[in-house]
Amino acid sequence: MSIRLLLFISLLLIGSEAVAQPPPAPKREVRAVWLTTASGLDWPRSTDRAEQQASLREIVRRLQSYNFNTIFFQIRARGDAYYRSAYEPWAENLTGTLGKDPGWDPLAFLISEAHGAGIEVHGWVNVYKVKGNGPLPLSTPPHVARAHPGWIFSYQGEGWLDPGIPEVGKYLLNVVMDIARKYDVDGINFDYLRYPGRNFPDGDSFKKYGPGLPRDRWRKSNLDRFVAECYDRLTAIRPLLKVGSSPLGIFGSDTGFVSPAAGEYYQDTRTWLKTGKLDYVAPQLYWTIGGSRGNPDFATLAPGWQGLAGKRHVYAGIGAYKDDVAREVPRQIDISRKAGNAGQSYFRYESIRSAGLTGGRYERPALLPPMPWKDATSPPPPLHLAVTEITTNVFDIQWVSPQTASERTRALHYVLYRWTSPQIPFDDPRSISQVLPGMAASCTDTVKVPAGATYYFAVSAVNAANSEGPPSQISSGTMQEFLSLRGKLTEMTGLSAALSPRGGAPRMVAYSLARRSPVTLDLLAKPRGSIDTILTTLVSDTQETGVYVVGLSNVQFAPGRYTFRLRTGDSVVEQPFDLP
Repeated sequence: MSIRLLLFISLLLIGSEAVAQPPPAPKREVRAVWLTTASGLDWPRSTDRAEQQASLREIVRRLQSYNFNTIFFQIRARGDAYYRSAYEPWAENLTGTLGKDPGWDPLAFLISEAHGAGIEVHGWVNVYKVKGNGPLPLSTPPHVARAHPGWIFSYQGEGWLDPGIPEVGKYLLNVVMDIARKYDVDGINFDYLRYPGRNFPDGDSFKKYGPGLPRDRWRKSNLDRFVAECYDRLTAIRPLLKVGSSPLGIFGSDTGFVSPAAGEYYQDTRTWLKTGKLDYVAPQLYWTIGGSRGNPDFATLAPGWQGLAGKRHVYAGIGAYKDDVAREVPRQIDISRKAGNAGQSYFRYESIRSAGLTGGRYERPALLPPMPWKDATSPPPPLHLAVTEITTNVFDIQWVSPQTASERTRALHYVLYRWTSPQIPFDDPRSISQVLPGMAASCTDTVKVPAGATYYFAVSAVNAANSEGPPSQISSGTMQEFLSLRGKLTEMTGLSAALSPRGGAPRMVAYSLARRSPVTLDLLAKPRGSIDTILTTLVSDTQETGVYVVGLSNVQFAPGRYTFRLRTGDSVVEQPFDLP
């Protein structure tokens, strides 16, 4: 007798139209969000330390539940710091006073919380834009605009460091190296890594430092030199650190638009990728598919950037803060995947708080894609995997982590695979049950919608370069309640629900078919003083002879009287039950 699972599928309705099932997701994909601290747009929303920490925890919890795996945390918004900097003052948003110690370290706190949830943290650094339109208060240490006013020029009401002054480059390099030495960040994400425009008032520095070069070429060389030196210095002390940038979305005149970043802002990301001085780019492709009102076309730019990147990563930056973009996020994910992008990133956190924004495209966890140019070494497999059912549908999984002293082979994450046969399809993301932190050596795994009596498990290790090692041996666990439920059914058509002896809501319902039949399985509810009404239709199909089990984890039960009603051709079988 065969056992089949009928999943209870909820259709999300928009008006009267059902959303189509999304295409299969890749196993490896960056799913990132920019967490903005400038003006407290995403965080912090108060100056209370307890609230700040609680809200960061909630951000991590929510992103983990949405299967995101990367946070670009804005730790230097305007020449200030959301970490303990040796060079720059604490951000005013933390306490209400620029330079005042908040008594805790937001970056260290977020790294600990995020790594515990299997999420990477990249320090998002605004490079040359360091000041808004307004005076700066005194602080310790002083803000760079107060300490070195000769380095700062105003452009359209904002203060920018002059990239042409050599001391500016040295200062910025010290700031970045300080972060990499002190914190276990997974990457550095550069923003505003450019000039603000052609009319930037750097005439004096050009006369002093750029003799013999055309001004455009000199400006470009200033940025090229800074990027190369940052990459070389950072990777010298942290070989596996990911160095990336979030450039403007229009990468050149070949896009058909007249505002190429390399030409007007000297942001030659194409060269930085070609020379291997960036590991990834998350370009700001904040436009709609097809473009509108003369704007660029997301569907053109996503594959265009992929063509520029070579073997480096592209994470398509999606402008979810715009209503017209937010409505087409699922389609933009599809286009990004089709283009071969290594992932997507969203501006900004508050704009992706809606669970339905991605249209089911992130239904399963995804591993981060490896960077083989940094390191292709894989970690060894975990040992001695053991599986035990500790309560209904819940398994305890334990393993032994191999001893290794090398960062290249040490587990940064573990991946738990679960399948209904011993032939686990490791390349299929649907087989991934959980992504766990590297300090783990055990976990619990809940089967919410049972698909069989026995499950098969394996665990693999992933290192800091996101290289996945071979899986452990496969171990199995059996769900006793599933076996008991199946045992109540015979070859005849019948119905049986797993009802709690203490009056709790059922977790699954099973039925058997004596012959091929059209099948309808309804769950009826009877509110007090009313008649039976269909709460939901669990099954509507024509099925072969066999035993079928339907999980009920997605059904919301309230106290009252319920009935399972099975129709098979001319036959009707019912099982009523009460919930106190």
